[in-house]
Amino acid sequence: MKALLGKIALVTGASRGVGKGIAKGLGEAGATVYITGRTENSAGLPEFLQGSSIHQTADEVTQLGGKGIAYKCDHARDEEVDALFQRIIQEQGKLDILVNNAWGGSLHATKPYFFNTPFWEQPMALWDDNYLVGLRSDYYASKLAAPIMVKQKNGLIVNISYYGGRHYFNNVAYGVSKAAIDRLSSDMAHELEPHGVTAVSLYPGQVSTEGMLAYAKMDPSVDLHKMETPQFIGRCVAALALDERLVEKNGQILISAELGETYGISDVNGNHPQSQRADLW
Repeated sequence: MKALLGKIALVTGASRGVGKGIAKGLGEAGATVYITGRTENSAGLPEFLQGSSIHQTADEVTQLGGKGIAYKCDHARDEEVDALFQRIIQEQGKLDILVNNAWGGSLHATKPYFFNTPFWEQPMALWDDNYLVGLRSDYYASKLAAPIMVKQKNGLIVNISYYGGRHYFNNVAYGVSKAAIDRLSSDMAHELEPHGVTAVSLYPGQVSTEGMLAYAKMDPSVDLHKMETPQFIGRCVAALALDERLVEKNGQILISAELGETYGISDVNGNHPQSQRADLW
């Protein structure tokens, strides 16, 4: 069923990981998906990331029945984001779904200081990268999407966040950035609601990203079977976009596994992921 046929979506930071899965989940529902990121060619990346690029994601979206459009964009550069939105309007004349997923903090997530290091011993770049491509880029893309959606009198903005917005998680910079993204969603929702546009935060659970799959090969205690695939999160976003009562979720923090239960969504491996609310909220 191509329930999103004719719908135009933009997923930022979608060359791999959660962003790639979201793009694929929208693609299998028939959407036209613009896929942004900086990786056009995976040459030079670690072995477990080979094949991870905006073009590969676009191809996979198309193979699933949607239409994938790769667009190289650094979300730290406003002029590149401006050009992206200009192209979407020129080519499509509208935008139905924006998923803000790009995250600069990933540059630090593999560094020893990311975990178990007090904030006064961490580099300021950790803070800056969390906010430049993360909070600020979410705000800027939403700022450009909002006039389009307001004019249409409909639209969905999904800001990918995590439980670090609820309590201490990983480090100070990370947690504060997630809390700020959640507040961004709720405050944008307040101003968008009169115009029929919905904004939410979405928390994935543990996700079997490329990095997690590689790590599991080294640590047999990692239980991939209990994790969500990235594409499951995309299926949740697609279901949200199709919900006739979507406005009732405006401004909320949503959890992917709970959306799966609400909408009756199975993961691509047939699993039904369980919510981590009881452990992590």
